[in-house]
Amino acid sequence: MPENNSRRVNFALVKISTEQIELSPETIEDNKPVKINAGLNFGIDNGKKLLKVLFKNVFLQEETPFITIETGCIYAIDPESWNLFTNEEKGIFILPKNFAGHLATLTASTARGILHNATENTPLNRFFIPANNVEEMIKENIGLPLNPEIRS
Repeated sequence: MPENNSRRVNFALVKISTEQIELSPETIEDNKPVKINAGLNFGIDNGKKLLKVLFKNVFLQEETPFITIETGCIYAIDPESWNLFTNEEKGIFILPKNFAGHLATLTASTARGILHNATENTPLNRFFIPANNVEEMIKENIGLPLNPEIRS
């Protein structure tokens, strides 16, 4: 799908999952710097026209993690919009960078809320997933196999 295509993509958030949440408040020391590692991953279910976005954050102090959260959001994409992204000849689903960034931003916001809820009324509630531009993590369109091989 060309970047300048102005066609609207119809989608809906259909499921939210907390893939992982680990909280270790006992390892935190005041007045020591905190580092955050963030990662994104995408996957599809071609048969059901579903796209999953995983957003993971690990909060570390001196390389020791004290918060790990990974959130998944599954988006249903209408068949007509889905077909805009598929290249059957090459067996690939091409997720445009801008649309991927939009879905990643929605997933990051969801993770922010889950983290707040999980840490509310605890000392860990002072740690937030930064409101950085998650879209900047995506450098180009994302190609995903339409029918990935299952590995045992």
